Amino acid sequence: MTTQAFSHPVTEASVPLLKRIGLSAYRLLERMTERSYRQHKTFLTQSYGL
Repeated sequence: MTTQAFSHPVTEASVPLLKRIGLSAYRLLERMTERSYRQHKTFLTQSYGL
């Protein structure tokens, strides 16, 4: 899984709520994308040469 460091903790109280939600959503999407890629890696490699 990709590790990404932000300049401030997502749980820090001084970070606006909308920004915390956005960062959390981005991390979730990234994890879901990576998991999906791993699950279908064989198909993608054979069909598309990725």
